[in-house]
Amino acid sequence: MVTLSRGHVLGLALALLAAGAVLAFWPREEPGVKEAITRKVIQMTESAERKDMAELMEGVSDNFQTGEGWNKQQVKGVLLGQVLRGSWVRIFVKDLNVTEVNPSRGDVQMKIIFGRSEAEQLETLAQDSVLSAYMIEGTFEKQDDGEWRIVQARHRSLSPTELF
Repeated sequence: MVTLSRGHVLGLALALLAAGAVLAFWPREEPGVKEAITRKVIQMTESAERKDMAELMEGVSDNFQTGEGWNKQQVKGVLLGQVLRGSWVRIFVKDLNVTEVNPSRGDVQMKIIFGRSEAEQLETLAQDSVLSAYMIEGTFEKQDDGEWRIVQARHRSLSPTELF
């Protein structure tokens, strides 16, 4: 049996603490455009499911415009209607495609499916659910504060045959 002296234990503890500090403060590589935008879309979807409109709208630029001429506040009203109407909203992102335009800009195309259901998976959403789905095409830009936000988008409703 090996017996460690008090000095050995203290040295080992200090070494582990130093290793932890190095890992904690080591510079992290920033994610690429595609990964950063994908993370933002997921974060915004989760915010909407939690009905956290403040966090959801954090992902929308103050300069946001849609192809229909809507600004950030008008989109907020539409999203409030989608998210807060009904008893339970599940939101699924399908066929997410992100294209890097440059290091601070990326285009996105995706299907967003809203369901009033307790379904946990897209495949079971259609059972006893009310669905609405949209094709969203837009652009995210990295803002001055380092956050990625959507700056423009357009949408169209999807028919049931286009969902799956």
